[in-house]
Amino acid sequence: MDFNFTQNLHYCQEIVQDLSGLLYYSHIPSTIAALIIGIFVLIKSRFSLLGKILFSISLVFSIWGILNLLIWIFYYKNSLVMSAWAPIEVFAILLFILCFYFTYVFETKKDAPLWTKCIMFAPLLLPIFLTPTNYNLSGFDIQECIAIENPYYVDYVIGVRAIVSLCIVLFSVYQYFRADKTFRKQILLLSIGISIFLLSFVLAGYVSVQTDVFEYEAVGLFGMVVFVGFLGYLIVRFNTFNIKLIAAQAIVVSLVFLIGSQFFFIQNNTNRILTGITLILSIVFGYFLVKSVNREIIQREKIEKLAIDLEKANQELKDLDRQKDELISIVSHQLATPVTSVKWYIEMLLDGDSGEMTEEQKKQLMTMQGVTEDLVDLVGMILDVSRIQLGRMKVDRAPLDMGTFFTEVLAVIEPKATVKKQQFIKSLPKTLPTASLDKRLMRMTLENLLSNAVKYTPEGGKVELTVTVKDHTLRYSVKDSGCGIPKEEQDKIFSKLFRATNVRNTEGNGLGLFAAKGAAEAQGGKVWFESESGKGTTFFVEVPLEEATN
Repeated sequence: MDFNFTQNLHYCQEIVQDLSGLLYYSHIPSTIAALIIGIFVLIKSRFSLLGKILFSISLVFSIWGILNLLIWIFYYKNSLVMSAWAPIEVFAILLFILCFYFTYVFETKKDAPLWTKCIMFAPLLLPIFLTPTNYNLSGFDIQECIAIENPYYVDYVIGVRAIVSLCIVLFSVYQYFRADKTFRKQILLLSIGISIFLLSFVLAGYVSVQTDVFEYEAVGLFGMVVFVGFLGYLIVRFNTFNIKLIAAQAIVVSLVFLIGSQFFFIQNNTNRILTGITLILSIVFGYFLVKSVNREIIQREKIEKLAIDLEKANQELKDLDRQKDELISIVSHQLATPVTSVKWYIEMLLDGDSGEMTEEQKKQLMTMQGVTEDLVDLVGMILDVSRIQLGRMKVDRAPLDMGTFFTEVLAVIEPKATVKKQQFIKSLPKTLPTASLDKRLMRMTLENLLSNAVKYTPEGGKVELTVTVKDHTLRYSVKDSGCGIPKEEQDKIFSKLFRATNVRNTEGNGLGLFAAKGAAEAQGGKVWFESESGKGTTFFVEVPLEEATN
């Protein structure tokens, strides 16, 4: 049968009409989606390099989609088909190269060197030169209503697509293992989205050529919608491109876009009306949803800002407190020398080194000596507290005979208990080991606890010291029958300058327990207590014993 041009056109027309729904639904929505995300990112990122590259991808994809749609729609105009078909592969290769460039900049967070760009875009040179020649399109097949392509040229284009896609995957894998954990998720999401997009392009083009069923090429465009979805998630979840976009906005826009895209293939007027009503309702309700969510986000951001400001203020207070401790440490250190000198001169006068004195003079000097000793103790306490607060407590370990140590401390404390007619009970092992400890810090803890016990126990009360050694650990407890610590104040008892509210007619500076705890902890020990208001308090101390070495 002879070829009939009119019948052939009718045949081509039937094919296009049958596929019109797929063609419009695959080309127009995907093109619009690409342009929307490209323009949105370009503007919101303030024309950053990534924004420009993504916009270029969306623009090239849109041009490719328009050219491809023109080829299908104007099948009967061979001159238009040839004009649209000739450059289409140039845009296809450019699209893949731009995706690779985008991946590089996104994952390395910097622009590619000039030589890298030259290598990236080199495969584009051959298609540009061959586009207007017969090595690209050699003619037009009237029977099939398609242009006749050079098979070698087609293989080259498909090969370049495949190689660029493989380079993107390999580069993303390489960058994934170099990135930190947070950025790895972004690399993974981007590589998956862009791989699905490009793979759908490669497979669709390859299957179309191999089967001569070019409808498959239209299906490949849906990969762009998937890619846009991944980009949208990256923006919402990670503020990619430095863009803030709430999930509600993305969902509403996606919903409106999907509903609106149905107009491209609906042929029934009733369905058009129902879809239009649904679209309007989606826009209205979506607007109020976004507005409500946005209001909550603004409130949350204000709270977060207040929290940041509070944290900053807290840090400033800590810095001021540290500066105050530095100042106290310096002042205390400067006070220690003159106070010690005064004490030394008083002792010289009392010893008669400057001549005989009357009894009244000696009495006055002894009063001054007591006050001076209290002042020396206070300055020393302040210095120790400052060192603890600043983390400068120095530990000087040396062999310490624990038996002798407890005897010396008790010789100072027991007379104080005797003056108050207190019952002082001590329970110590017959023998105590020699261990490597800091005698000054050990004395600071024990003397403070025992002095407090005697001080806060009324006349006629009872103070108990119990000492044990087990598993290379020294443990002792100091129990008193004093006023105890109110339950609501027990969490503050080791705080600096704190004194319980139920303490009456007893002098104190609120530094003893803070210093006792700090001294024990400096040697790897710990201090804790048990107390009940009105029933006394028991403090417990544990210090690890290191073997003494000479």
